[in-house]
Amino acid sequence: MLSLASCAGVAIVDSPNPRVKLNDAEILFMYKNRPVPAETLILEAMAAYQKLDDPHGLGSANREYGDFLTSQSVVNWERAYSRHGFFDRTVTYENRSEKAKEHYSKALEYYRVAEAQELAAGKYDALTNSYYNMGWSNLALGVRDEACADFDRSLQAYEENMRQNPAAHPQGSVPESLAAAKKKADCKAAAT
Repeated sequence: MLSLASCAGVAIVDSPNPRVKLNDAEILFMYKNRPVPAETLILEAMAAYQKLDDPHGLGSANREYGDFLTSQSVVNWERAYSRHGFFDRTVTYENRSEKAKEHYSKALEYYRVAEAQELAAGKYDALTNSYYNMGWSNLALGVRDEACADFDRSLQAYEENMRQNPAAHPQGSVPESLAAAKKKADCKAAAT
């Protein structure tokens, strides 16, 4: 696996920023069918966030690892993973779905810690993101009602952020992104 990893990492720009590592990893396993360097980047990001004691980052890294383990890219490389395993030696090709669930659950634990910190600090922009990611983590665990509630809380945090910071210019349309997430989750419309 080590020789495979060294070749698979060709043409990847190394960044010390764990967020960049996670973004690059997602591109590699979602769009480029390159799971080996993607796993390396995710684990590096996880270690960096651990060192920084960043619960939001640890939540994101664990959610990304869950997504990675259930990705088509890993399925495409079944023969290599069945033969050589993953860098995380507790994961096998056969138990990767269960391990993905463990990582989604761990992500939720970290996001809850981040939620408490963000609420205490009044960081509603970060809270918007935490709830959004909690929603996707719950959806990956098959807990639709909790996911829908998280998406609703994300919208509420966004609205509070915009109320407190009317000059804020979020990237993209948060309400549209949340509406799309709720549609994908098949959330029922709230009764008014």
